[in-house]
Amino acid sequence: MTKQERALEHANQVLSVLHGKTSIVDADVAESWIRSVNSHGLVPGENGEPWIIPSQEIKERQQEAEGLITIARYAMEDLYRRIKSLGYVLLLADSRGVTVDSIGDEKVDRQLRKAGLCVGANWSEELAGTNGTGACLLSGKPITVHMDDHFQLAHTQLSCTAAPIRSVRGEIIGALDMSLLTPPKEKSSQALALEILKSCVRRIEMANLFTSRKEDWILKLDGSAEFLQVDPECALSISDNGLISGVTSGVNQFISVGPSAIDCRELVGKPFDSLFNFDSEDIPCLQKAANPGEHAIETKHGNLCFADVISPRKTQTGNRSDFVPQPLAAIHGGDPLLADLAKKASRIVDKKISIILEGETGVGKEFVAVAIHNSRKKMGPFIAVNCAALPESLIESELFGYASNAFTGAASKGKRGLIESSSGGTLFLDEIGDMPLALQSRLLRVLAEQEVIAVGATQATAVDINVIAASHKPLRKLTELGQFRQDLYFRLNGIVLTIPPVRKRTDKKWLIQKVTGFAVPDGSKINLTEAASQKLLEYEWPGNIREMINVLKVCAALSDDGPIDVDDLAQQLGIHE
Repeated sequence: MTKQERALEHANQVLSVLHGKTSIVDADVAESWIRSVNSHGLVPGENGEPWIIPSQEIKERQQEAEGLITIARYAMEDLYRRIKSLGYVLLLADSRGVTVDSIGDEKVDRQLRKAGLCVGANWSEELAGTNGTGACLLSGKPITVHMDDHFQLAHTQLSCTAAPIRSVRGEIIGALDMSLLTPPKEKSSQALALEILKSCVRRIEMANLFTSRKEDWILKLDGSAEFLQVDPECALSISDNGLISGVTSGVNQFISVGPSAIDCRELVGKPFDSLFNFDSEDIPCLQKAANPGEHAIETKHGNLCFADVISPRKTQTGNRSDFVPQPLAAIHGGDPLLADLAKKASRIVDKKISIILEGETGVGKEFVAVAIHNSRKKMGPFIAVNCAALPESLIESELFGYASNAFTGAASKGKRGLIESSSGGTLFLDEIGDMPLALQSRLLRVLAEQEVIAVGATQATAVDINVIAASHKPLRKLTELGQFRQDLYFRLNGIVLTIPPVRKRTDKKWLIQKVTGFAVPDGSKINLTEAASQKLLEYEWPGNIREMINVLKVCAALSDDGPIDVDDLAQQLGIHE
């Protein structure tokens, strides 16, 4: 058969699947073929030579994926020792499908490069059509793409088995691929390769969880008590406040009911007690379990699994839970409610947990958000967005940015949105309860996928953001009224921190001194009589800190005419006896 005849035959196979005849290939392959044509605009039967990115871009991608490469390398080397004699090459791809590390036989290096089985090859499904790496990154599932399963003709001599690698938050951060240059014809020959690969990825995710969440409790889970100690199916981590801070693939299988598994990303930030019939306070007791039965725990849906626990590893002397970074320690002057808030916030600042700040208008939510941001080890930019102040017609383009000439009046070069600008830092969404429902849906996708699509753009841009949302209305109540998306609320609801109003604070004297610095930045002294000072302490401040700033500004202006007395406050500011 000539190359042209093979191309025509393969194109006809793809077209038959598009017309509903899916039985000729596996369902996952059929879905990828359909995406390749309908979503990516690729043409069946094209040769499709491997796409290798420039060397400078390879270095940049490797730097971005340094953490993934480091955590995966040992597992890859161990796996390659066992499969080397079988002719496999191992490829590690980043979340965009670009190979950032590989291990293969140097004797056939030239052949591997020609086939695209090398560092720098872009195996994204958008470019290469159906292939192991690209398909598993989009579907989120392990897959074998064997010979004619590939979309492009140039790859139909290969067999590629790949599995996605997820972060501790359940997001896909890369893929591991085992490929053969000259595979056996039968696809069933790769069934064992698929199981071996899934096992290797499980070890990579476990190592990542143990390394990045070593200060949390870690639960290893398995359906069998016998394999719990030697090769657990999955694991999760629990922070001091009882919230799930990290997971590995497979945890969702224990929680789910029925054929559809819960998305791993939905588990992070949820209270452990809401998913298991087991008090998180009793987790340390699992260390003392003497027999398999004492390791058994039950999910809220009645699924039984076995758990073994690893206790937190302290990285410094003393009680870490009592350590409060200086920026958070500076948000109060001894008020117990804010001291407790600062302590809770300090435990989660570096744990990729979304935060909701609630409190009355003017209590200083942005001030607290900045303190949380400044307490993080990894700084990055702090971008504040007032969702109530931006007009509905502009908020979409401001948040998501827009492509060049996306609409009438748009800048010819396009504009970077505030979400993308906050990548690597903190996105503060003030008064998020006032965000239009349609935009809440788009924001949910950004938080779930960690990528943003600008208005008028077709390609997504990856982002790494920590979100702090704020509202003067309880968001849970808004969800009950149908005014706020419940799924977005649960995505944001890692922890809710409530800022007390000024009238409930016990550190008013300290607060007045602190706010004076904002109200009178030139250092001018506010001259108050003792009675007026006492009146300011007794006043309930219905406008909270915002009102306090205005009052102190007026006091500073009036101080030029002599001391401010109670009558001046009553007459000028409406503070009555």
